[in-house]
Parts: sequence; C-alpha cells; structure tokens
Amino acid sequence: MKYPIRYIRQDIPAFETPAYQGQTYEDWVPDTLDIQERAALAVNGLTGPTDPEKDHMLYFGVDFRTQPPSMRHRGSDICQTKFEESLPLMRIASGASLNSHIDPVWMGNALHQIGPDGLFYWPWFPWVKTPDWGLGYGLAADKAAGEQPAAGEYAIPLFCGRRIGAMTLYALRDPAGPWHSEIQKMVSGLESILIDKGDYGYFPQGEFYPNRPRVKDAAMPVGIWSSLVGWTIQGLAQYHRASGYQPAIDLASKLARYLAYHGRYYGPNGEFLPNYAGEDGGRVPGREGFQGFDPGTVEWKQYTHFQHHMVPLLGTLDHALAVADRDLVEFVRLAFEWARTKGNILVGYFPENIDRVNELETSEICEVAGMIGLALKLSAAGVGDYWDDADRWIRNQFAEGQLLQADWVYRVAAGAIAGSRARLTPSMIDPLLQTCDHVPERNIGAFAGWPAANDWYIGHGSGIMHCCTGNGTRALYYIWEHMLSYERGTLSVNLLLNRPSPWADVHSHIPYTGQVDVRLKQPCSLRVRIPEWTQPADVRCTVNGAPHQPAWDGRYALIGSAEAGAGPLAPGTIVKLTFPIAERTVEVDIEKQHYSLVLRGNEVVNIDPPGRFCPLYQRGHYRQSDSRWRKMTRFVSSEDMVW
Repeated sequence: MKYPIRYIRQDIPAFETPAYQGQTYEDWVPDTLDIQERAALAVNGLTGPTDPEKDHMLYFGVDFRTQPPSMRHRGSDICQTKFEESLPLMRIASGASLNSHIDPVWMGNALHQIGPDGLFYWPWFPWVKTPDWGLGYGLAADKAAGEQPAAGEYAIPLFCGRRIGAMTLYALRDPAGPWHSEIQKMVSGLESILIDKGDYGYFPQGEFYPNRPRVKDAAMPVGIWSSLVGWTIQGLAQYHRASGYQPAIDLASKLARYLAYHGRYYGPNGEFLPNYAGEDGGRVPGREGFQGFDPGTVEWKQYTHFQHHMVPLLGTLDHALAVADRDLVEFVRLAFEWARTKGNILVGYFPENIDRVNELETSEICEVAGMIGLALKLSAAGVGDYWDDADRWIRNQFAEGQLLQADWVYRVAAGAIAGSRARLTPSMIDPLLQTCDHVPERNIGAFAGWPAANDWYIGHGSGIMHCCTGNGTRALYYIWEHMLSYERGTLSVNLLLNRPSPWADVHSHIPYTGQVDVRLKQPCSLRVRIPEWTQPADVRCTVNGAPHQPAWDGRYALIGSAEAGAGPLAPGTIVKLTFPIAERTVEVDIEKQHYSLVLRGNEVVNIDPPGRFCPLYQRGHYRQSDSRWRKMTRFVSSEDMVW
C-alpha cells in the first residue's frame, strides 16, 4: 500500500530522464578487478534497498543480526541524497539499466522537496523524533523547546549540498530541464541562512523549518559540527564547475575558509582534531532523550572520527582546484598526508575512529572511499604522486568491502555469530518501518559499514549503514574517471585496471602476471604508468607484436609520442607491456591484530588468519600465472562527466 508522503511543494516543473547513450559490445576480458562490473553491481546496491511504497525512499540500516535479515528506516534515510548523486554516475560507467523506473521518481522528489525559500526540505516521518545532525539551533524561535514543528518538514544544509550535486548531474543530462533555475534557487536559500563574517561564513547549527524567521547571528559551530559544511562546499563546487555560476563558488569560498581556518576540526598542519564541539559539546538543554546522532556525548567528545574529516577535505579540494586557491590545496594535501599515517597504507585500512587504545576499530568504507578520492584528485591535479596509494587501496580494502554474494548473510542471521538472535516473525515486522523481503540480494553491490581487515563483518554494527554505499559508489566513479585521462591527442593510463573507453580498451592481467594490453580505437599517443613494485628497466614493450623501446617520463612509458620520436599510434594498434611480478609475504599489524599477507604486485591474494563469517581475499586463483578470461558486455558512454 502506497504511503502518503507530504512534500512541501506539490506542483513541479516538467523534466526529462534521458536515456544513457553509448556503444555496447561483447569482448573477452581478463578475469581481474573490473570497475565497470562493480559499477553495474552498485546500481543494484543503490536501488535495491529502497521502499517502493514510499517513493523508493532509502532504508538506511541493514541488519544481518535478525533472522531473516532486515532493513529499517531511520532518520539517516536522508543519506538518499548521496544515492541520487551516485546512481547517474554508476549508469554512465556501466550502462546498467536495472530499476530504471526509480530515477524519475527520485528526480521528481528532488523538485517536490524544494521550498519557497530555496532550501531542500525533508518530510517528517513518524520514526524521526529528532533529525540526525539536527539539534534545533537553526530555529530563530523556540530554540530550546525541543518541539517537533507543526510544519512537518525540515532542512539540514549539509544535505542541501548533496542534493545540489545530484541535481547538477540532472542538469548536465537534461540541460533544457528546470535544474539550473532550481539549483540557483537553492544557492540563494543557503545564502539566506549564512552567518557572514566577511571572508568566511557558517550556518547556524542544526535544522531549519519553513516559514520561520532566520537568525542574523549565531554561535559558530566547531569541532565535528563544522565538518558538515564539507558536503555543502562540494555540491556548490560541482555546480560551479558545470555552470560557471559565480554565487555558488562565492558561497563555497566562505564556507571553505570557515572550515579550514575557524572550525577547530583541523590543526595548523592539517592534522585531525577530536570531535569536541564547543564548551557544551553542542548539546541542547532538554534534549536528553535525543535519538539522532549526538557528538555532544562524553563518548563522542573524545573520539576523532575519520570520515567526518574526509568528506570536508574532498569538498574543499574540489573548490580549491576550481578557484586555484593554493593555500587551501596545500591544506588538503597536508591533511591527507597526516591521515595516511593513521591507517594501514598497504591495504587501505583506515579506522572509523582514530587512536582508540583499547578497542578494535573497524574500517568504514566511507573513509577508505574518501582517501581514494583524495589520492586520485591530488595526483590528477599534479599536487602529489599518490597513484600507487590509490591502486593499493582500490584493489584491497575497498574492493573487498563491496558486497558480492548473499549466502553468507543468511548464515550469519541464522546464528553463526555467538549471542542472541532476534527472530522476526511476520507479526513482529512493522511494514511502516521494516522489510525482510530478499534483503541480502537487494544489497548486492552495496558497501560494508563495519569490516575488519580479514572479514566483511565481525558482529560489530548491524552490517550496512548506507552512508558507506553512497560514499563508496561515488568513489567507484572517481576511480573510473581517473584510470584514464585524454588530453590533446595523448591518452594516459594512470591505473592498470580493465577499462573500456572511446580512445582504447585496456586489459590488465594483474595480478596473474605483469601485463597490460592497450588496444587503440582512435589515433593518439600513449602514456602508461608503471606501478612502484616494478622498475622501468624491467619493462618490455611490443607494438603489434614487434619489440618497441618506449621513452620514459618518470614512471610513465611513452609510446607513439614526440618524446619517443614517433607519431600517434593508429586505430587498431595493440600495445603490450610486460614486467616481472612475484609473490611476497608481509607480516603486518592492522588495528591491533597481526596478519600475514601474501601479495602479488599491490594485490593481497591471501590473508592469515582468515575471517570467520565472510572471509576476505579469497583469491587463490590469482596465484596461477596464466590469466583467466571472461566474455563480458562492455559499455562506452557518450557522456563524459568530470566529477
């Protein structure tokens, strides 16, 4: 039965949902990590855990501990805005059309939720007692009352930023639609709640309600509360990059300077500071029964949350690169370098909370995805060379953190983990809040909320919190986008992973053997980056089977370039690069546990001790020297989104 949702706006302008155009063909591909395949699975992981009776609203929480596994609505369902951004990106990368009926529903909802003042208002649902990330400081009146407003909708600026990002993609794909005018309305709405301090500005803490007076001044949120503008900065920067709209970048500039220099969440050298959120910890009198996220608790005050430092850095970097703000770029680089020291950079294991002494910290995929995004964006901008960091983290903790199979989830729910199990009978399930309908299968392609170094799930947490899926899927596009780059007739292969493209198809045999094949489709010069575990002197190259001596630019082999003394390569040319690859065993401590890792190149092919419930790195087939092949459907999009 369809649940009646009250939106702040009833009548919306018309829009189109353009088909995803591109070339589709069959090809034999080495059976190695394939980001296009992972993006196609992600389409399922983005659209499956939604509620068809509530306009395909996200079920934020997925619980493997109940029998059968279940999904439940929460205040954090508002993270659906991350899904709305990722879904078009995953379709562009993969061509997957699964559940395409959801796209126009989400696009329509985006318009229904824009209020007359330009803010994006989330409908109030019975299960939301207090909005996650909202404590009432956004109210000009009744500041301490703690009462649910009669209006029935609320806005939180950070999610306005995520929604701007999603709508920017809609505008790029449907340029004749209403998206530009609606986004610009949202920018004006955010400007209306800004506390402007000259060269920087911030939003009052908490949620906002329609038809309420806006405060003219308010205490500056600090600590983890300051981090929330990171989402807003990124959405504004994404829209400015797509449109050149100056008010968006002006607002982003004020927020970025506040975050970096006034928010007390980063030290002078980019180091992450604890969550501590001011003298009162950011708490509101009378809200002791608060049910949302509350960093004002004693427990949260003493933590340093990794992910809530990561997202602001991504947003700030997108902005800083757009306006060539070298100081902010350097701030992000220093913070990234500091963050590298707080995880295991061999596999990309970064803890949810930093430097907790007595407890094992699992690795939210959120922070792994954020570190990959920063490594790729900093490298592509020439700010540093972090390509090998990205390659290691992509191949290991990140790739293993995507849900690829469902059978083990049912075993966990049946009681594989010691302890009590909640048996859910049909009479116990509240259909307003929960579903048990094929939950594991609907989450294939989603990302882990609490993985360990050797196990997808260890009993800590419920299984999936879909903030990780939103951030993980966006990182999949960052990877897809940065694997190759094409500029003025030169194709650069930055990561040796399988990748079809308009310019060439790249086939990577790693880690079976040290080999990458590039089949040219257009005339171009070629630059191929060789990973750090091999040396240029050991690389052998053939062009259409004939030996060829490439020139070198650092770790890039140059073929068919002026530096190599040759002209562009012709379409149909096959370039093969080979280099030694060998197994090595590394003894390492990861988050208070000792492991023995077997690696081929950057890729872990075995871990000891193994995991218990869904063991990671079940990659024995990679330890043979002959590549396995698969016949796959390839999609090359006609759209090239810079994201």
